[in-house]
Amino acid sequence: MAQRSKKDHIVATALPLFLENGFKGTSIDMVVKASKVSKPTVYNHFPDKSALIYEVLLQWIDNNKPLIVPIRDQLALDELVRSRWLTDEAISLYAMVIGEGWRFPEAKQIFWEQFDRLWRKALGYVSAHSERLQRIDTDLYLDQQLLNRLRAR
Repeated sequence: MAQRSKKDHIVATALPLFLENGFKGTSIDMVVKASKVSKPTVYNHFPDKSALIYEVLLQWIDNNKPLIVPIRDQLALDELVRSRWLTDEAISLYAMVIGEGWRFPEAKQIFWEQFDRLWRKALGYVSAHSERLQRIDTDLYLDQQLLNRLRAR
């Protein structure tokens, strides 16, 4: 098995820190300590924390792409949303992007365009092409699901 690059290692190490502490609460020093690399190594790969969160979100999004699968009924759609789209990690990222996205605008835009929008599009397609699923306003349904998960956080 190929060894991860230092850049990938730093990104993988930074994700849980951002999930737990948010953007402002995660320092480069925390990333250095957790990843067990030097500060110059981190700055060699990422000129600032915004560049780091951008790469963290890109890799996370790449690992959490939308699924288009047949849906039997509303319960199956609810399960797909809960288990694949609005996971605990995704909800933490939504909260961070909504609350602190102004601090990292490029990464925020990537999150909305490559994660949120694509999941909504995929789930809208699945919903529209299910014979047994009651016709719903997909955007309203997904907004309600997201809001309910954020409130329960």
